Amino acid sequence: MQPAIQPGALLDRARADLGRPDVSPQQLRSALAQIVPATEDLMAQVAVLQGQLERARTCPVTGLPTRSAWTTQAQDVLEAGPAAVLLVDLDAFKPVNDRFGHAAGDAVLAAVGARLTEWAAAEGAAAGRLGGDEFAVAMPDTPGLAARVAQLHTRLTSPVAHRELTLTVGASIGTARTAGLTDRTLSAALKAADAEMYRVKGRGRRGRRLARIMPLRTPARLARVLALRKAA
Repeated sequence: MQPAIQPGALLDRARADLGRPDVSPQQLRSALAQIVPATEDLMAQVAVLQGQLERARTCPVTGLPTRSAWTTQAQDVLEAGPAAVLLVDLDAFKPVNDRFGHAAGDAVLAAVGARLTEWAAAEGAAAGRLGGDEFAVAMPDTPGLAARVAQLHTRLTSPVAHRELTLTVGASIGTARTAGLTDRTLSAALKAADAEMYRVKGRGRRGRRLARIMPLRTPARLARVLALRKAA
């Protein structure tokens, strides 16, 4: 319930009372008795708003920061020194949704989010989900960058178990190093990483197979397969 008197007015009254040489303890207690509940109510409202803001800044599926939250973190990485910006786009993700439904797609996204979070924490990097199946990373540009990006690719493309399925998608990763850019802003780095990502995706399409989607072999199913092979 909204307080009858706004806290600002109550504070102004309390300041005025404190400045009066003839103010009585009773008057001060009366002012505090009104200020405290109004302040508590405002603090509760602030806590609710902070929770809503935090949820808005975190992707509920992947647990990664959303675009706006990631942008703030990425800016800090770029300001700290030479950095690299990665743009990650999952390959053949749409067939997972189309064939097995959004629950399967969400399982893939959740796995990608968890793997990216773990990798980024070890690398001192900031990772986020830009939207759809597109992710971004800002990280310090230190020796061995190419090998670390290759490690990330291996992690992201590892199979994901979902119910009785094994889902595997590809990942095209574009890398832009700020040291090689004339314009070293985050926007310019993302643009360069995006162009590189599409070059990588184009090279992969010439010889890349679609994501492997296969049922998991339960013990009973595996036993039948082995029995059939033995009989053959």
